[in-house]
Amino acid sequence: MSLKSEKYLGFDDRWLMLIGVPIISVVVTVMIFGSNAFLSNMKSCSWVAFWHTLIYWISFRYLLIQYHKKFPDYEFTQKRLVYIISRLFLFYIVVKFGAGLLLNACYPSHVEYYNDHKLGLLSAEISEIILIALIFFIYEGIYYFNRSRLIEIERNKLEKVTAEQKLNTLKNQVNPHFLFNSLNTLVTLIPEDEKQAIQFVQELSKTYRTILEVRDEKLITITKELEALDSYIYLLKTRFHGKIQIVNTVPESCMNEFILPISLQILIENAVKHNVVSKSKPLRIAISVQDQYLVVSNNLQKKNQEFASTRVGLTNIRSRYKFMTAQEVKVEETEKEFVVRLPIINNIQSLKSK
Repeated sequence: MSLKSEKYLGFDDRWLMLIGVPIISVVVTVMIFGSNAFLSNMKSCSWVAFWHTLIYWISFRYLLIQYHKKFPDYEFTQKRLVYIISRLFLFYIVVKFGAGLLLNACYPSHVEYYNDHKLGLLSAEISEIILIALIFFIYEGIYYFNRSRLIEIERNKLEKVTAEQKLNTLKNQVNPHFLFNSLNTLVTLIPEDEKQAIQFVQELSKTYRTILEVRDEKLITITKELEALDSYIYLLKTRFHGKIQIVNTVPESCMNEFILPISLQILIENAVKHNVVSKSKPLRIAISVQDQYLVVSNNLQKKNQEFASTRVGLTNIRSRYKFMTAQEVKVEETEKEFVVRLPIINNIQSLKSK
């Protein structure tokens, strides 16, 4: 059994097959032939039942893998119900006749014994239906038990990450480095341009107020995120005097969709923190949409830092997204560019079950 199948079944089912196939074979044998025939000719009865059980088990195991590939989420919908019922019926018909033909070709004597000694057509049909139901409910029961357990673990992790994120947000609100740079910029502006200095203070106030307002939100519309980002971008452009360029090409059609709050500010802050920003080497940051991802990219011109970056902000974004949606945050670094792709969430109802 491969790790790939374990991913879609939710557990390693080798032990289940080793135990389940022989036990269910005995149950099916008694149902088809009766206890007397089973005891008098155990070998022939068990042989036919074993191969029937194994063929059905492997076939419906494959169906369950395909089922969970198509529906990886936890929510049981009408579409999901129609899919599994129709596929179960189709597989039952195909496997029933396929198994009969295979056994008839390979073991004609056992099939003859089966036809002569079975208790009746109804008992054979009932036994096959019970066999299918047993396989389905055993796998689904274990799958959903494991999924529930993993979701609980993820919830606990998210609570920890959220607590850490709130702490980091609170720290950022009084970040000495950011505040120091902002105040230095303000000191320079006051004697040169009093009007711009007033606007700078207003935008600085908006930046902190936005963090306070959205820090407890799970999601925010792209419109609100970009509006909140405006003040932060103004502060950066004022501070760097044309040494930083931020281009936003997000289309209007995406504005009512959702992302994590303050995620764009964190990514832009990281770009400024880890790259050279100068007149000869301006930092260019682009915000765009590609294939249902909000993309933030910047030209790469790394600072000579004594310690490697821990990327705490990016790690927090990834952890929070992992809980919200099955789509992952994608990070790509080339010689010339650093790119982060944030999944766009269409609506709150599309979130993973929590």
